[in-house]
Formats: sequence, structure tokens, C-alpha cells
Amino acid sequence: MTAAKSQPSRKKSCSLTLQASFLLCATVIYIGVIGTQFKLARLIGNHDAYINSRGGFHYSLSGDPSVRREKATVKKVHMSEEELKSQYKVLATSTASKWNLTAPNAVELLEQQFTKEYDYNPDTDFFHFHHLYKSGGTSISDLIDNTLGLPKVGKWYEKILPGSYRSGDMNHKEALEDITRRLAQGTPREELPYRASYAHTGLRPVYGPQKTETGEFLLKHLPHKRLRGVTMLREPTDFRASNHAMIMCGLNAEVVKFNNERAKQGLEQICSPKEGLNISELIDRKIQTILDKCKDPNNVNAQQKKQCKDEESGIDTLDHCRSAAHLLASPKYDKHYRSMFKGLMGRFHRGQKFGGTAKGRMNYGFERAEESEGYSVEAVEEYTLEDLGGLDQTISAIGDIDSPEPDFIWFGITERMKESTSLFYYYFRVPPLEQVPDARVQSCRPTAWWSDKDKATVKEREPADYALWRAANAIMDVRIMKMQMEIQAKLDDGESKESMPHVD
Repeated sequence: MTAAKSQPSRKKSCSLTLQASFLLCATVIYIGVIGTQFKLARLIGNHDAYINSRGGFHYSLSGDPSVRREKATVKKVHMSEEELKSQYKVLATSTASKWNLTAPNAVELLEQQFTKEYDYNPDTDFFHFHHLYKSGGTSISDLIDNTLGLPKVGKWYEKILPGSYRSGDMNHKEALEDITRRLAQGTPREELPYRASYAHTGLRPVYGPQKTETGEFLLKHLPHKRLRGVTMLREPTDFRASNHAMIMCGLNAEVVKFNNERAKQGLEQICSPKEGLNISELIDRKIQTILDKCKDPNNVNAQQKKQCKDEESGIDTLDHCRSAAHLLASPKYDKHYRSMFKGLMGRFHRGQKFGGTAKGRMNYGFERAEESEGYSVEAVEEYTLEDLGGLDQTISAIGDIDSPEPDFIWFGITERMKESTSLFYYYFRVPPLEQVPDARVQSCRPTAWWSDKDKATVKEREPADYALWRAANAIMDVRIMKMQMEIQAKLDDGESKESMPHVD
């Protein structure tokens, strides 16, 4: 599809908003006509009514086991196919408006999510989870282990390809050793137990000159499997703040140490400058620790020796760590934190070349999406809705529809972890865990020391990342609605919640 121009006209934006308002008003009138006796439950945002797969209005279970269904108060209204499509359009239009999507076909693509068939097959599919640094991926890796990976045998989970690391790169040598061992023991290749792998290492592209080592490895050693992808993304400013705090500057550990010292004095934890947290002072402490270590040359590596030498000559080696404002003013921001979601799908839009997911890139360092040929906010929205949304399964890095890239079967959003995991259980038909793993969740969030001005600067600088993030949230909204519709339809047909063990 041809991307729209980069700056949508005000007329187009107003038209979308007016259309959304008109359709929402029409829905309210329709509900009033068919009867005031219907109980309508809130789903997401301002969506007050929804329909089941057979076209009947109904309300949702609240999630509280103590709330019982009141069948006597619900009357079903069967709709024609056209009426059903009309309701999908209402929900898709309001969702596109909610997330400020300006791609001309955004509503149409969101409508397709309602009718998209979920086709995961554990016997024929193999998926790789590409864990972007600081996106909640360690928790998701643990979730995969304890659902699809079971049983655990020794060091590894039986259904997880060895060499997968919850917070590390893919170890292809370990993976090959296990495959070779099983084949030597007489296991046919088609009966190898693996269902998934995970790592900071990316999967895409699996074809072409930029193909990843992981993609090439899986195509060679699991040729009978359909390769698919799952991933996680995070609000773009939170994403940068967390990477800056932990990966680039090691601030999380300093904040924890500082608050532990306060606790010993009977003082409460503080997390923001308003509360008295001074990040720059913590950096001074960090630098002094390094200088003290440098007093013994045998106690430091070459990089630390250089850092000490620079500090002694008056260079502030961690100036970019003293605050978000310091980072934003530093050349290191442009070097490491531009267009960080390039690693998610391998590109932002159809005009951009695939690449950038091959290695676990701790400091990222991608080219700016905004400078790529064919870029526009609308192009990014459209491509995200099609690719991350799993609508176009012919996307190819080499332009060959017979060699498509692995499609995305599921994705999660860090700040919507509960909804993300509910979709995971539902899609993969696995019983929910009693508690979602929450590895490495910080009690002091790094964005606590980012000012409103700092956050606004990132939004202004990174329109591509924010366009992708908005589109992803819109997809999730629709998927949550669709899931609840399907569950409610089964309840209406007399099935019990106990008969659906994969429903959270």
C-alpha cells in the first residue's frame, strides 16, 4: 500500500474525529432503540457497548468471581452481517481516534483484527521471542518457560530450545549440541520437542543479505517448522529512561544502594528530585568508586583505566548520566537512542530496508527512521497495523512472497502487562499462572527523575517510535475486545468459565 504524506492535513484529522463521533452517536441511539434492559459493560477506554460473534449485545463478567451472570436480564439481538460489520467499524473508528491514528486506512486495518483468524498450532509452529532490552522481556521469558516450556528437565525446559537466555543473546552452539544429541539418540527431526526460543537476539530477517544468525539457524535445523515471532514494546520515553538508568549509567543500583542507606536510618524511600533524590550526587559517588578502584591497577580493566585517566584530566565521563536533560543534550542520545523500535519489526515502514535485529544491541544505535526514504507518520502506523498486527503474512525481506518473513503471532506492551498476559494465555491456550513473573521490576521507576519537559522533548524527537507505539496500543485494544466477545459468546452458549482454563 502507498504511504500517505508525512503531515496529515487538519481537514483529514477533523474528518476522522467527526466520523468517529457520528458513528458513536449512532451506536448509542441504536442501543436506546433496542431496549433499556440491556446491561452494558465497560471494556476499554470509552467503549461502553460491544457485541458477541453472533451479533448479540451483552455485558462482560467483571473479573470478580463473586459476580454472577444474570441471564434473565439479557436479551439477545441477532444482527445481519452488515450490521455486525457496522459495529466493528464503530469500535475500530473510536479506537483509531483514541490513539490519534492518521493513516487513511487505519480504521479498515483495525476492523480486520476483529475477523482475523488466530492460527497458532503448537505441533507445526515454532516462535522466537525477541527480547528488547528493558521492555519487560525477562518476565515474559519466565512466563513462556512456565507455560509452553514445561516440563523442566535439568537446566532446560523441555519445549524451549536450549541456548535461549532470558537476559542474554542466543547461544547457537548450545542449541545445536542439544539438537545433535537428540538426533543421535534416534529422535526424528520432525519430533524434536522445541516450541519456542527467546533471547535479546532478533529473528528477522531470515532471508536475504541481512539475514540474522538465529533466522538462518532455525531455518536450517528446524526446516519442518513454521517460524513465527513474538515481542514486547514499551512507552518510548519509559523505554529510554529505563535503558539510560540501567544499561548506560548503572543508576538503578545506585538508587537502591542510596535508599538502603536511608532505610538503615529509619527514613523512607525516595525516587524523584521533588522528594530530594539527587541523581548527580549519585553519579559523583559512582565516579569516586571507580577512582578508588584505579588506585590498584590490577583491580581495573582497560576501559576503567581510561575512564580514571579522563576523570583525572578534568573530563566528566558520566556527564550524560547526571539527568535526563544531560542525556538529551549529549551526543550519546543521537548515537544510541534514536528510533529504538527499529529492532522490533526490523524496519518502520515498507520503504525502509530490513535489519537491526541480529544482535542484542544494548546501546541500540539505529539510524533515524525519520530520515529514511518513504517515511511518514502514516506509513509507520499503516505498516505497524499490518506487520505487528499480523495482517500481512506475505511481507518479505527479499521481495519474494514465497519466502515471507516470520509473522507476529503475539506482542505485549510493558505498561499493559495484565492485558498482554491475558492475551498470551488465550492465544496460546495455556492456563494462567497464579502470578505473572515480575523479574527486575524497579520500585523506583527511572522516569521519576525525568521532568515533563524531558518527556516532551522525546515525544518531539521520536515521532516514528510514538507512531508505532500508538498503533500497537490500538491493535491491543481491539484484540482485548475481540477476546472478550468470544469468551462472552461461549458463556452465552452455556459454557462455564471452568471449561476455558486458558481464560485469565
